[in-house]
Amino acid sequence: MSSQENLLDYVKRIQEDIASLRIRGATRIAVTAMETIKRVLSESTDEELLDTLNKSIEMLFNSRPTEPAMQNGLNLIKSIYSKLLEEKAELSVIREELTRAADSYLETLRNAFRKIIEIGWKRVPDEGIVMTHCHSTTVVEILRKAHEKGKNIRVIASETRPVYQGRRTARELAESGIKVYYIVDSAMRWAARKYKPDLAMIGSDAIGSNGVIVNKIGSKLLALVAKEFDFPLYVTTTLLKLDLKSILGDYITIEMRNPKEVWHDAPEGVTILNPAFETVSPEFIDAIITEAGIIPPSDVIRAFKEMYPKIWEIIKIDI
Repeated sequence: MSSQENLLDYVKRIQEDIASLRIRGATRIAVTAMETIKRVLSESTDEELLDTLNKSIEMLFNSRPTEPAMQNGLNLIKSIYSKLLEEKAELSVIREELTRAADSYLETLRNAFRKIIEIGWKRVPDEGIVMTHCHSTTVVEILRKAHEKGKNIRVIASETRPVYQGRRTARELAESGIKVYYIVDSAMRWAARKYKPDLAMIGSDAIGSNGVIVNKIGSKLLALVAKEFDFPLYVTTTLLKLDLKSILGDYITIEMRNPKEVWHDAPEGVTILNPAFETVSPEFIDAIITEAGIIPPSDVIRAFKEMYPKIWEIIKIDI
């Protein structure tokens, strides 16, 4: 087997791991994609570099339809790559420049994550009750930080059918010493009525240009519950999850997943519908906690352009 075949087999496994949710979480997926590109750049022979890189970028793009943090990073790589090809750059220069770009994007992601944690934990009240849905590393780390800072908090975590990502949230928080109430998704209204939460906090897989966010199915239910019982909903997310295609009018893709996740042996005649995500519109979001600060949903494009002017210019969009 050639080195190219070995590398493409590796990229194929990464693609499958992302698609099957073995690798999950928008930031982790983006980091994995950048690390994969770095490996391709490092291990490809000169003869195979360009072909392997092109195929690897395409496979990663096709792994999940709703991952703008990864897609923005890959588009950044593609834009720099195209410019280098136009300039007829040496292969050594292509390796060096694209590796530097991947490293820079990785550091940008990590810095954004740290800033969001530092901003977000201050919004969690002492003796507060927080509702959350699905699993967001950012939300978990914000709540951990609030707990570490001495805030005595309780968390209501919904199970998040059909893959039960809420169990990971509940487990990680409980292991950190935080009191967790774990509920089925359909018990959100009951839990809100009984425990009177101070706020809801969720992550986001994507942000649209109009401030709509896309998150795990069930997030809109939590938003409706927060509105009904009059407690704020905060979305914690890096601006790097802004879907730049939405500026040009494209809708963010809602991924439909394997029906067997819902019912493995469903009887004949039953059609299983398994949307992975749904939108939460700006009127249900009190604020978005980002690396640029706590902003209203309407400010996402302005904040992105101010925070990341170089990325905005490199991934040029004519609007």
